[in-house]
Amino acid sequence: MAAAGGFGQRGAQRQAQTQVQALSQGQRQSLALLAMSLPELRAELFRQMSENVVIDDIEPTLERETISQKEDESAAEEKEFASDYTEDDDRPDTAYTADADALDRRQKFFDSQTREETLEEHLRSQLAMSDIDEKDVPLAEILIGELDDNGFFAGSIPDLVMVSGESEAKIRAVLGEIRRLDPLGCGATTVEECLLAQLDKLDGSPYQEEVREILERGHLTDIAAGRRAAVEADLGMSDERYDDVLAALRTLEPRPGRAYVRAGKSITYVNPEVHARRVDGRWVARVDDRSLPDIRISPRYLKMLEDPKLPKETKAYIRERIAAAHAIAEAVERRQETVTQIAQAIFDAQPGFFEKGLKGLRPLTMHEVAAQVGVHPATVSRTVNDKYVSTPKGTVELRKFFSQGFATEDGGEVSKDEVAEKIRALIDGEDKAAPLSDDKIAQALAAAGLKVARRTVAKYRLKLDIPGTAARRIAP
Repeated sequence: MAAAGGFGQRGAQRQAQTQVQALSQGQRQSLALLAMSLPELRAELFRQMSENVVIDDIEPTLERETISQKEDESAAEEKEFASDYTEDDDRPDTAYTADADALDRRQKFFDSQTREETLEEHLRSQLAMSDIDEKDVPLAEILIGELDDNGFFAGSIPDLVMVSGESEAKIRAVLGEIRRLDPLGCGATTVEECLLAQLDKLDGSPYQEEVREILERGHLTDIAAGRRAAVEADLGMSDERYDDVLAALRTLEPRPGRAYVRAGKSITYVNPEVHARRVDGRWVARVDDRSLPDIRISPRYLKMLEDPKLPKETKAYIRERIAAAHAIAEAVERRQETVTQIAQAIFDAQPGFFEKGLKGLRPLTMHEVAAQVGVHPATVSRTVNDKYVSTPKGTVELRKFFSQGFATEDGGEVSKDEVAEKIRALIDGEDKAAPLSDDKIAQALAAAGLKVARRTVAKYRLKLDIPGTAARRIAP
């Protein structure tokens, strides 16, 4: 008989201790800065300045003044401070703040520095409040980074399986959750998938189910080609009903990310923050932080803490703001150290790049670099996203150094970029009167000891913007 209170054998209640790792505010701040590109980091530091009164006006290190200029300004500032805070000063506490007009002008300046939110920023900001499991958030951040300007998933799922260590099913499931974020449909791989994610917009509409059928039965191509009769016959609807259903379909957005295009990746220039330098025969990663603002605590507020007349509440507020300023400065320093370490690990793993460019890359995963540096693979993903390196072979995104490999007959591996170059070389050397088919190219690669499927050849050929056999044929 079970004991009263439900403590019998079947319904036994047990207490167990579990450890849950929670990120501190400082760690979250460091991760957020790590994911930022150099322009985004600069903007964030200026935002911190606008919100934290104890941070002195900050300036890029490239524009710092000479020591003599600083000494002159320091003397002038001390004189101003002495005149502002004499012992017979009986002004109210507000006098201890900077000049009100100056603060107002400063705030108006920062308020005028608007910056559009990118699609990636907009989606990432929703992750904490979404239904995505906390442990899947790093994967979601990686997937969001693989979206194109229209919001479609442009990455390679096989590559991401290799890079993230997650299963294809898990990746597709998280993409499904991303499609439920605002704007609906981002993370889709097809237009049909994108529009199906937006069907909730038609709740209450008498045409919702017919719109669903159009999408699920693949009739978008029929609609685009004007094959109205085929759609009406398949769905059994009248001309009038078809017009109404089509009008409902057109209320959905086939490119949900386009409202954010101009704010993000459509910028045509890049600003490399990592530079490759050859030192004693080794390629060394140097992170250039000269364009970053230098955060300094205003001596005015440090002096105020020594004033015995200052209310305790005001002192507590100043100390809290100073701690926040130190925290952001330390987070920036940690970010720069992490970027340097990961970039260096990449350089050490890819010496062939500095001799042959992208075709000299060997297969490399983020897990390998993470193990080398001692960080999580998601940290590597955040670090290489939207960050560029200046090298003798040109400016390259750090993400490009990771490459999926193909096995060779001798047990070695070659990168997918090298395979693409081999395909290009075969096509460049073909007989234009009898160009090589994708099958023939696959056979030629196999003869060279590299097993590549015909459909993989076709995929890489399309990525190289090389047309098919018929379009390449030139009559003798």
